[in-house]
Amino acid sequence: MTEYTLAYMVVFLLGVAVYMHLFHRSGAKQAEPDTPDIPFYVYKIARITGESEYQVFQKCAEDWPVSAHMVEEDFKAYLLEQRTPCYVNDFVRRNRHHIDAIRMPPV
Repeated sequence: MTEYTLAYMVVFLLGVAVYMHLFHRSGAKQAEPDTPDIPFYVYKIARITGESEYQVFQKCAEDWPVSAHMVEEDFKAYLLEQRTPCYVNDFVRRNRHHIDAIRMPPV
């Protein structure tokens, strides 16, 4: 093989790798376009129960070994970045079918 052929093969393989990476990422985004995200469920639980979203975090943490300070720090991260901790994700995942069955009260 000449060095030009080897260079073309390397460029081709890099192009295929970039294409596959981009194709895979765009496919993952399209897989769940209509699925509500966790912050929506936290909001819906708060509306249904009449509690604050912070109280929802506290309720979610009851079955987990999480301190009150950690719940407070996680809630701050939720407010700033919409990042939810594992205990909230777990609570929503386990109760999603119940939450979906209940209509949100009017504003």
